[in-house]
Amino acid sequence: MRKIILIFGFLLTFSSCGIFKVADNSSLQSSEVEEVDSIEKFIGTYDFTVFGVPSVGDLPVDMNVYRDGDKIKSEFIDDGNGTGLNVISTEIEEDTLFIDVYVESYGINIFFEIYVDGNKVSGYLADQFELEGTISK
Repeated sequence: MRKIILIFGFLLTFSSCGIFKVADNSSLQSSEVEEVDSIEKFIGTYDFTVFGVPSVGDLPVDMNVYRDGDKIKSEFIDDGNGTGLNVISTEIEEDTLFIDVYVESYGINIFFEIYVDGNKVSGYLADQFELEGTISK
């Protein structure tokens, strides 16, 4: 009886013991590389058009997205007419660029939701107006 208890105890100890597991740090390294690549994908000068904006029609937009230290930032390029768009924040979530802007003329905040595929840009303004254009690095 004593032998059975000892054998059972050893089997239980060795089968459930975590000392035989090997730490795998490769997943941490690959996620850091992936994060840098995902940010780099969005860096550049954007030239796109937002279609069907009320009281405006098709709205051409030019903006720069750049890296500021470890953060990503954006700014609208003023063509002399004044864009009236002030950037509040710029973020990347799940391979999508979100830019929160304040529209002075309406006194509201809206989001640009931008997808980049190579040098093609698509997405939405305020979740309802489609946008299309290009990005140059």
